[in-house]
Amino acid sequence: MSIPQVYIGENWFDINDIINSYKDETCGAIDIFLGIPRSAPEDGDVKELHYEAYVSMAEKVITEIIKEAKEKFGIKYAVVHHRTGVVPVLVPSFLVAVWAGHRQEAFEACRYIVDETKARAPIWKKEVFKTGEENWK
Repeated sequence: MSIPQVYIGENWFDINDIINSYKDETCGAIDIFLGIPRSAPEDGDVKELHYEAYVSMAEKVITEIIKEAKEKFGIKYAVVHHRTGVVPVLVPSFLVAVWAGHRQEAFEACRYIVDETKARAPIWKKEVFKTGEENWK
């Protein structure tokens, strides 16, 4: 199975398939961030998130962010996947995986990609609370 570098949609890929798709003996580190919707009293007890995206633009923006991370941190590969549609609490919705020669570059690049994707990619979420109230972010 071919794992896309950037994916925005309702499907979800197995983490082992992702790791195995980008094997490289020059990489001594893989850093993985997994974003999972949570429900906490201080956040209003979220029941689920509804994600929408301008997919073609989000893919373009994220591809550019990965390019920046490669140039800035010297990483070899990066994968960014983000779900769309309804995502219940505890179900993964956002994945960033980074392959690098060493852990420091992998850590820094992963954080950069997560933060820049959240700031720049046209992906929106609606929080649906246990009370039935909703809030777009």
